[in-house]
Amino acid sequence: MKYTPLKAKSKHIAFLVAATVALAFLSRLGVRLVLGEHDFWRNSYSLYYSLAQNIVLGKGFCFEKNTCAWLPPVYPLFLTISVLSGNNYLFIVILQALLGAGTALCAFLIGRHIFNTSVGIVACAIAACYPYYVIHDTALQETGMFTLATALAIWLLLRASEFNRNADWFIAGMALGAVPLIRASGASVVAVGLLWCAGWAASGNYLNRLRKSLVLLLAIALVTGPWLVRNYHLTGAPTFSSQTGWALWTGNNPQTFSHYPAESIDRSREKALLTLSQIDRADLKQLDENRRSILFAQRAVTYMRQNPWSVVQGMIRKVEAAFSWRLNPFRGSLAQVAYSIAYVPIAFFGVVGLFLAGWRREVILIGMLFIAFTCVSAVFWAHTSHRSYLDIYLIVFAASVMQMSWTALTSVAFRGPLSPWNWVKLRPPTVQKNSLSPGLNSHAILESGSWLR
Repeated sequence: MKYTPLKAKSKHIAFLVAATVALAFLSRLGVRLVLGEHDFWRNSYSLYYSLAQNIVLGKGFCFEKNTCAWLPPVYPLFLTISVLSGNNYLFIVILQALLGAGTALCAFLIGRHIFNTSVGIVACAIAACYPYYVIHDTALQETGMFTLATALAIWLLLRASEFNRNADWFIAGMALGAVPLIRASGASVVAVGLLWCAGWAASGNYLNRLRKSLVLLLAIALVTGPWLVRNYHLTGAPTFSSQTGWALWTGNNPQTFSHYPAESIDRSREKALLTLSQIDRADLKQLDENRRSILFAQRAVTYMRQNPWSVVQGMIRKVEAAFSWRLNPFRGSLAQVAYSIAYVPIAFFGVVGLFLAGWRREVILIGMLFIAFTCVSAVFWAHTSHRSYLDIYLIVFAASVMQMSWTALTSVAFRGPLSPWNWVKLRPPTVQKNSLSPGLNSHAILESGSWLR
């Protein structure tokens, strides 16, 4: 069989990926323009925009005098672009559509790294058209930015593990450190990255893994340190957000499931607040945000100790809500159908692909992300939107199953039927890169045309 030259194939791949990323950008922008400005502001997390306005007005990251660490800094800073432009929503929409397109590119990079180029291309195409991403990436919320930041950090970690150079680990650590500065729960992603580096990622003996982990930790500290020091100075606690105790109590009180998960957890929290006495509410107003967080955490722990069985049942319900095939809070029949049609196949084939990929260190990292999110959701709470940043990895592994199925079908067509056992053993080929010449074997695979299989 005659194959086109390597450079031509590389150009074809680059063009295909670029076209898919462009499609991701245009689809997100187009949908938001169709929905219009009124829908953008009405279905938004206005708290972020209020903080951005305070930043522009010179009030810093504070809502009130004693509430200065409620939200992490990156997304409100990002929104100041719109505030400075006279509250033009298009500045937010266009930039966030670009971030969403970046997520599709990360799907390609992660899929290519774990499996091969063809899996990466399929994953990129799915991520580009994934309905939840297309609609929510341009909404006034930090979800799209958080998804991209996490995906970029994961790819850089995988890349650092491959080359095992200090510079690569440092760059991965900087990207990892940005994650909890977008959403405080991203601290669990940081913990996963550090644990994975120490246990599986870095090659060599335990001393070498320790050195690489320290490089990773140094980069994380340089990125997150200023915000933690600032919060310690203002609130007395080096925390990413002063909502931690509040969130723990929200997910662990007698009213947690009064509205959640079918409705927003905010409604359950409002009902729980009404059960507090006037004296308690008056006392809470006198406390600074760190002490309020501690007090709510103490209330949550007390409830958990007194109601262990209810807490266990609640944990199961919270995890079920996070991974549910039904969108929550409920958004309407059309949104529900679109979500289910897209998410259910991705979730099913993603889990199958994760299982078939084996116990490679790349797969362990992704598995640890899911375990960390599950634990955080069980202890605190989560809606389906909080899980959406993990969908990109389900997409990658679902794409691997699609390629594996295509390989099996072509094997049947040209070589006869495969036995069930051989089909299970058939996995997408993983590009093994040469440590002395990283691109050598991947180029050889492109030249041979195996990336098309």
